[in-house]
Amino acid sequence: MIKDSKKRLFETARHLFASKGYQATSTRDIAEKAKVNISAITYYFDGKLGLYRAILADIACRVKKELEGKTKNAIQLLTDQEMSAEQAENLLYELISDLCSLLCSQRLPNEDAVIFLHEYSVPGEAFDTLYQELICPVYKLFSALISKATNGRLSDEDAALYTFQLFAQMFVFKSRKQTILQHLKWTEYGEQEIQKIIRMVLDHTRTILTLYKTNSETG
Repeated sequence: MIKDSKKRLFETARHLFASKGYQATSTRDIAEKAKVNISAITYYFDGKLGLYRAILADIACRVKKELEGKTKNAIQLLTDQEMSAEQAENLLYELISDLCSLLCSQRLPNEDAVIFLHEYSVPGEAFDTLYQELICPVYKLFSALISKATNGRLSDEDAALYTFQLFAQMFVFKSRKQTILQHLKWTEYGEQEIQKIIRMVLDHTRTILTLYKTNSETG
């Protein structure tokens, strides 16, 4: 019964935070919808903020698990001095493909995506949980691959800046999904549509990396 109450609070809060937002959701709302005594929120999660942090940590865990195979391989290869720029570039493209597929498919629950994108765009008190658990390690990995793919010709700062630009490009297909579907007269992101999105992001990334390498060689 105790585990059931905690789970109900967690899932109810996830739904309410996604539909109403963190600020507009009260502990009373959560407790009433979950049919659990309001004091249980403090008991299990140390309050609403703690509950929200737990949900953000869970989202981070889900995303990292989805990307786990590729990220582990990339981290391992980045420690190898023999790793080539071509290997880094191919790994980068594999990670981009996996992340685009995750964002556009149904593998990532829509409520998780809504909560993540809102906290990412409008950081609140719990942003550090999302940053430390997911954003920082993933962005650092992408930046390192970008730097290696250009044979270190990009500074760490420039590689990080391009990483932010790259993620913004990928996130737009989730955050603006309904607009994109309506404008392109797509009914949904099916496999064909997802592959088209992935190809576009990869083509853009190849062009940018080639431009950086070319400018560095001629500069």
